Amino acid sequence: MEMLLNPLVLLANFVLVPGLAYGSQLALGALGVTMVYAVLNFSNFSHGEVMSFGAMITILSTYWLQSIGLSISPLPTALLALPLGILGTIGLCLLLDRLVFRFYRHQRASSVTYLIVSIGVMFVIGGVIRFVIGPNDRNFNDGDRFLLKAREFKEISGLSEGLAIKSSQAITVFTAVIVVTAIFWFLNRTRTGKSMRAYADNQDLALLSGINPDRVVGITWIITAGLAAVLVTQLAQLSVVLSLLFPNYCSLSPTKK
Repeated sequence: MEMLLNPLVLLANFVLVPGLAYGSQLALGALGVTMVYAVLNFSNFSHGEVMSFGAMITILSTYWLQSIGLSISPLPTALLALPLGILGTIGLCLLLDRLVFRFYRHQRASSVTYLIVSIGVMFVIGGVIRFVIGPNDRNFNDGDRFLLKAREFKEISGLSEGLAIKSSQAITVFTAVIVVTAIFWFLNRTRTGKSMRAYADNQDLALLSGINPDRVVGITWIITAGLAAVLVTQLAQLSVVLSLLFPNYCSLSPTKK
């Protein structure tokens, strides 16, 4: 029996657990990009820098909380700073829509125009981030690193192979399940979610039905910003790289014809 269980534990330790955590991260990132693409009708190449901005706010907030001695040990302090990161990212997205994207939306600009504009926004946000916090890595993991250590698993199971589960992996998977479930429920069960789906399917018909487009767009940006901030906090846990943080998410979005 041990000869069968040891390979399974080895597979779980090096493939299943890391793969599940990484897949959960990709799900949150893809969900944010898809929201903008489906509802606002363009590929947002600045999404990676929006995530970096959320990471910057979370980092600065975490440093501040650590300086005043606030923590939630054994969990990372950055989870306390996450609400501030979400609020900062939401403010950035609403500001960008107000100053940049709203004009092109009212002009019924093409998807290619939106794409070029979002690339310009990406460089501007990236410059601001590097000016404020710099391009280097930031490491501040002050929580317990492992939920289950390999040595503890060996002692409990009596197997020769160990299984280690990081606290960051458990938090990431748990958060992804909660967030994806909440978004699914919101889009399918609430009046606002149905309005967003109707606006995404046919904007003109949605306007004739009395749907407020500004409200739909605002809620879309709020959800996207919240997902971006949550994602970078889960990715960091907490080692954040602020050099064009995951712009490849945006390149996965096709341009509508």
